[in-house]
Amino acid sequence: MTITMFLVQFQWVFFTLIFVCGVVTNGDVPPGKTFVREGASMIRTNEEVPGQGIILNPPKPLELVCNTTEDLSRDVTWFKDGLLLNDNDRVQIFSENNTVIVKSTTENDTGEYTCAVTDPDINATILVRTRTEFIEMFHSSLNLVQGDKLVLSCQVKGIPTPTVTWLKDGSSLNSSDSRIKLEANEKGVPNAKLIIEELDYDDRAHYTCEANNGVNNVTSTILVRVKDKLAALWPFLGICAEVAVLCAIIFVYEKKRVKPDFDESDTDQNVENKNLPDQREGKEIRQRK
Repeated sequence: MTITMFLVQFQWVFFTLIFVCGVVTNGDVPPGKTFVREGASMIRTNEEVPGQGIILNPPKPLELVCNTTEDLSRDVTWFKDGLLLNDNDRVQIFSENNTVIVKSTTENDTGEYTCAVTDPDINATILVRTRTEFIEMFHSSLNLVQGDKLVLSCQVKGIPTPTVTWLKDGSSLNSSDSRIKLEANEKGVPNAKLIIEELDYDDRAHYTCEANNGVNNVTSTILVRVKDKLAALWPFLGICAEVAVLCAIIFVYEKKRVKPDFDESDTDQNVENKNLPDQREGKEIRQRK
């Protein structure tokens, strides 16, 4: 007779089941060798997927439920982040159905909520988290000049703190480039601020901020354009050239207009000078008479 014994222990987030199985090849069943035993009373929560927690959507109310499978009327004690949870203006604990309701929620209401019962000592923990979301999205584009400093801040939030990844035209950034730095943003999210010193033409690209906190994933993209250093000077030089050409045209026109006036004046003076002797001669004749 060959007997093979298997011991399988399956531990879930809220309960533990122990299965002990014996298989007999000759049809005999030795006492105590083939059975299934439930190790302890289980606690069931109102999570949609056990172990995945509950998503908080401030300021909507938060409802948490814990019940034992053996006796639904068992008293449950609630804890938040290891501290005893008590009733207050926003938090209501209903012992008749082992429910906690938090009204006018904020991000501070996230954390680990533990419901515990005694005799036997069992407990379950519900992880309350928020989604990753942008406080402010990127603009569609940004225009900079060659040699400028690029600073892009990915304004995201979420609990747990999101992990931020930067992409350039859909590919990972070149981390070996000494001009590129990643810093925490104003909310303290690591690597959420991208800094590129001394922009060059090759830095023109679509930059994407990708953030994930285990609950969801969000992205925001901006097009960065890099212009020539003298790009701002060309319009000014063009205006100067137009003014110079206009002044030259006016100068030539005025010069041509004034010259005929001078010629006319010279002609009038010559005629007067020619008539002057005749006038003198007529005056002398009158004096003789």
